[in-house]
Amino acid sequence: MRRLGFTLLEVLIAMAIFSIVGLASFQLLQSVRGIDRATNQQTAAYRELVRSLSIMDRDFIQLVYREIRDELGDRRAAVSVNEGYYPIELTRQGWNNPLQRPRSELQRVGYQVVEGELQRHLWFVLDRAEDTEPVVQTLMSGIQGLSVYLVMADGDRRESISGDDLDELPVAIELTISSDNWGDITRFYDLPVFVGEVAGAAIAPEGEEGERADEDIESPRTEPSPTSPPPRPSSDSGVDA
Repeated sequence: MRRLGFTLLEVLIAMAIFSIVGLASFQLLQSVRGIDRATNQQTAAYRELVRSLSIMDRDFIQLVYREIRDELGDRRAAVSVNEGYYPIELTRQGWNNPLQRPRSELQRVGYQVVEGELQRHLWFVLDRAEDTEPVVQTLMSGIQGLSVYLVMADGDRRESISGDDLDELPVAIELTISSDNWGDITRFYDLPVFVGEVAGAAIAPEGEEGERADEDIESPRTEPSPTSPPPRPSSDSGVDA
């Protein structure tokens, strides 16, 4: 009686085929998992970017000109650029108070990069004491640097201005974030027209035109009514009858 079965060579060939198919399937699965992991990381980084820019936009849009006192008791301008510990520090309004606590709705925030992370520092009080500590909020990771410039009306960029620059005040803030994932991200934030409190600059005194305008408002000139009759000529005309 003849027995049916596989020869050793056929078994070896089948095992080789299954090994090749299994190896190809494993490589394909690894590739799919790698793509999925990279996609998830990129999606998380993009969400982190959108969230961070939304927070920064909200802070700068709600900017208000209210100077503060720092930990040493020194005056700090409402918008402090490249002054002291933070590249940018400002006072904003619109701080939500859902619990109706006895506090101000103004908030002081500052931005800086520490160990590759973009951090947002915020204080619960405006005028700080010596032991006042900020609350640190990490916005983004993989950050190489943060640069802030003041944009003048003629397009010139300056790192800071002083009280002597009253004749030329900034009109916008240029903020650049250097990121590993997204490269350089530059944002421009317009400043309101009353920029006397930017980076320590004092409010400019009223000029002669402003004084004259105030005088005109207080004592407006009275002009003759167009319907009033012209003055009569004098009866003594100086001509003999």
